[in-house]
Amino acid sequence: MASRKHTLVLWIVAVVLIAACEIGIFNLPHWRTVGAPAVESGTPVIGSGLTDNGDGTYTVTDADKATIDIPIRSASGGAAELRSVRLVPAGTGWSYSTASFKTAYGSADDSTTDTGSLTWRDLGQGVWTDAKALTYTKIPSTQYVLAGQKSDDNRYSTWLRIDYGSQSAGAVVSLASYELNPTVPFMVSLPRLVIMLAIAAFVICFRPGSALWRRRLDIDSRGHRIAIGAFIVLQSAALLAISQMTGGSHVSLATAFNSSFHHWTDPAQYQRLADALLHGRLWLDLPVDNSLQTMQNPYDFGARVSRNASTGAVYFWDHAYYQGRYYCYFGVLPALLLFAPYEAITGGWLPTWAASWVLAVAFTAFGTLAVMSFIRRFFPNASQAMAWLCLFTAMAATSMWYYVFDPSFYGVPVLMAMAVASAGLYFWIRARRDAASGRWAFAMPHDAPADGSPATCVADSSDAPAAAPAATKLSAWRMVLGTVLMAMTVGCRPQFAAMILLAIPLFWDEIRHTRQLVSRTSWRLTLAVALAALAVLVPLGAYNVARFGSPFDFGQDYNLTSYDLTSQRPSVFLLPAELFLELFQPVSLLGQFPFVQTTSTAIAAPQEPSLGGLLALVPMLAVVLLMWMARRPLRRHRAWGMALWCVALGIVVMLTDTLIGGINNRYYGDFSMLLALAAILVALALEESLRPEGRQDDAASGCATIPARVMALAAAAAVLFAAFMIGMGFFATGRYEALASTNPVLYSWVGSWFSGLTM
Repeated sequence: MASRKHTLVLWIVAVVLIAACEIGIFNLPHWRTVGAPAVESGTPVIGSGLTDNGDGTYTVTDADKATIDIPIRSASGGAAELRSVRLVPAGTGWSYSTASFKTAYGSADDSTTDTGSLTWRDLGQGVWTDAKALTYTKIPSTQYVLAGQKSDDNRYSTWLRIDYGSQSAGAVVSLASYELNPTVPFMVSLPRLVIMLAIAAFVICFRPGSALWRRRLDIDSRGHRIAIGAFIVLQSAALLAISQMTGGSHVSLATAFNSSFHHWTDPAQYQRLADALLHGRLWLDLPVDNSLQTMQNPYDFGARVSRNASTGAVYFWDHAYYQGRYYCYFGVLPALLLFAPYEAITGGWLPTWAASWVLAVAFTAFGTLAVMSFIRRFFPNASQAMAWLCLFTAMAATSMWYYVFDPSFYGVPVLMAMAVASAGLYFWIRARRDAASGRWAFAMPHDAPADGSPATCVADSSDAPAAAPAATKLSAWRMVLGTVLMAMTVGCRPQFAAMILLAIPLFWDEIRHTRQLVSRTSWRLTLAVALAALAVLVPLGAYNVARFGSPFDFGQDYNLTSYDLTSQRPSVFLLPAELFLELFQPVSLLGQFPFVQTTSTAIAAPQEPSLGGLLALVPMLAVVLLMWMARRPLRRHRAWGMALWCVALGIVVMLTDTLIGGINNRYYGDFSMLLALAAILVALALEESLRPEGRQDDAASGCATIPARVMALAAAAAVLFAAFMIGMGFFATGRYEALASTNPVLYSWVGSWFSGLTM
């Protein structure tokens, strides 16, 4: 009862704080413009760079002269003090326009048409200069701009200029009317309230000492299953919304010429590969320029650029060119299992965003089940709070959000690899069954027999473990299915083949002690698992042989990209700097919307815009650096080898990616799952070690000590920060597919929430 009262008090405090934020911070524009003095305007002077269409729209003909100059005066007839401006659009078939603002102090005669002699200053020039620009839409909250704080020298003006110089020639801008010194309406936003309530719920549920920290994880309980189902549904809905942020179903699959690197881009690689497979071909149906066959080295980027500039030769970017044909060097399984069936059934091409979303949902489902089973496998007495924080960390650590936000053929194979790897891991973990009942069994290290044989107990829904270890056996069909799924990673993203090696620590007891694998007595199961792997790997090898002559050649070296992969590799001496950027580079935060910006990766190696190192973006992963401190509880739970193995494999994959492909947030998905699994084990070990002495197996003692409370607070804060970086990272202006350019309406709408936090 006391706990419920405490939670009720916290919710009351949360509601008060949310109300204060909604009324105060998010409605600052309203309070800042209440009581603004009236301002009158004269006849506007339309610049020669704008053509009036007569319907409240203008066509930009010359961006340098696309201005509307408005004489203004106060109610008493003198110079006016501007505090806010509203631009009101008109008409249909228009989505947004961007304008900047300037003011001048001079003649306010309505008959003046020569405004070029005036001295113009930024609307935001005052105490500090703050160039004012506004991307306004049909959403009313986006149509207001605040003038900012002023010194006496800049407080009064007689002219206001609306400048459309940022628009390109031919653009149509909409301006039916304008308002001077309007009071910004008081607005309550339901989406804002939902977001703040979600944050409040997270803080209350995962605060140190909450009920979730005192309850043991029970993945077989009805309540847990409902929670897991709700989580999968909610995250799937969020992923769908994110997939539409940058256009989603409106993104074109047509080829286009990119003048910055003089190559043609083809966003439909997987669609073309699926079409080729349906027509009995392995190469893509793309025209091959004759110059590629006559060039001394067709993989020389500079030579291709020069040839394109001089002759207009057509080369396709990021395609594998080999012996006169174009190939897709990305894994074939997405084309075989998704794109080809869709085309065979519908006759059309599966949109890349839809494939990305389906695969992300598959990873969400199987990844959630795998992580929770992984936790139960090694730390059956973990608290619910730490288990869920570990799950959130695993979901945040992957590049899933990047691939769905910017859906392209680059992310499709990684998403499928993540989905099948997590599914394979789930079936492997759940393959250990009780010999008598056939129910799932998990390790109970604290019940380990003195002879060193593996300790297990049957999972049930009670808080008390079984009284004695039970004999176990492996489920053959789960082992085979898990192996098939793991082997499929090779046909998606070969880097994920490292996940197959998790079988060694996962089944070490079965290999070393009970001899249920790799022994004379277990030859049937061992053979079945081996054949399951070969059933996938042999056809994939044959596919590579048919294309490039070797089962181990996936074609990546024949890629037409910015450097010659057949002979060039980045300098190994840059590797320490690259690894620092991949793992530890701090994020770059701003004091105003969008609060996050891309970081500098200026280094002589392949690179793309980055939001920061993986451990900086997802701080919870940094607990792997404390692995040595947690070695005793990890060993007690037979998880030390698994943690070391995950880190080692993750480092190998990261080194491989960095040496070949350089620095790229997209590559985080290749090794983040392995690092996340290691971080989960270390976090759970630290949680247990910080419980009171003698109560390591008692989840009810969670957060009973000050160090435990500090760790609980740090873990929750780390997850919340990762969520912030994912959410606000979508709005970072320097990233690929930045919302400021791909979806200005959404960008300006969210930006309007924080418009009061300006000068």
